[in-house]
Amino acid sequence: MAAGQEPARERDRLMVQLHPWPGERLPKETLRPSAAQDTVAYGYLGDLQLRLVFDEPGVANAAAVRPDDLARLELTPQKAVAYASLNSKRASGAPQVTSLAGGIHALRGQHLDYNATFLLDRTFWRQQLAKFPQGMLAALPRKGVLMFTPAGDAGVEAELKKQAARMLASAGPSAVSACIYRFDATGWHPYADLPQPQPVPVARVAARRADDDDEDEDAEEAVEEGVDLDKAAQGQRMLALSILGSLLVNGAARTGALSALLLFAMYAALGIYSLVGVVRLSSGLGKPTGSTIVYMVLTFVPLVSLVAWIVLSVQATRKLRAAGWHVGLLGAKP
Repeated sequence: MAAGQEPARERDRLMVQLHPWPGERLPKETLRPSAAQDTVAYGYLGDLQLRLVFDEPGVANAAAVRPDDLARLELTPQKAVAYASLNSKRASGAPQVTSLAGGIHALRGQHLDYNATFLLDRTFWRQQLAKFPQGMLAALPRKGVLMFTPAGDAGVEAELKKQAARMLASAGPSAVSACIYRFDATGWHPYADLPQPQPVPVARVAARRADDDDEDEDAEEAVEEGVDLDKAAQGQRMLALSILGSLLVNGAARTGALSALLLFAMYAALGIYSLVGVVRLSSGLGKPTGSTIVYMVLTFVPLVSLVAWIVLSVQATRKLRAAGWHVGLLGAKP
């Protein structure tokens, strides 16, 4: 990328990003002009603001839109936001849904800076509303993260608040919003506040720092890298059952009680089952296709396969526990 280059200041490079709104909470969707004189930003909803930028592939940094840019392009605030939303959606591609723990999902696209702008994708949210008429809940605790779940289930709503509050507490300067938002037939509305991060006593910081850093990184990767925890948990469980099945079949083989044909069929079935488990676990962890193929090949190498499965399982356990799953000997559950 060209670090010193600026994107073209034209309509087709106009994008929108979501940032914290420093003013009072806004009870409904609006476009309230920011006090800043050199950039174009609007208070939008709750504690969110829409910030307009120019951005394009191959350029390292987006450039803030200035008021004179809108005048030159003959754009009203409403038209500018409409253009920017459409361009941001086009740049990010179709929203990809990934599963987190406890019935929570996340949206992500091709560009981290524009994941949050999927909140403006009315088409996606109306499709969800058609399936869940009670409404949708969403949280944007930190840059690059948009978490959501259908409304109406108190336990799942509590899980959304828990996960979002944890990300907000570790976000630092990347924090975006301390609200949960609800989408219904009339659009988005602030729904609830996230618990404010509590200061950690100095005496406990050193003892917790290493573990917390690891867990926070895993939790963020689960959202930002497209990790599908449901698929990872299913694959991990399948490998645990494959190991148990192998022990049982090997034990039966030593007794000589089973025919060679039956043993071959059982080993073949276990091989296929474990192969599917490897694919689901590896893809659920967000690993590239090449890595998944390597693990598939290693599945058929005696002893080495066990090491490969353990490596995958340990990685899955870290991410699952960081997202609030309980992991036992036979796999995980939310």
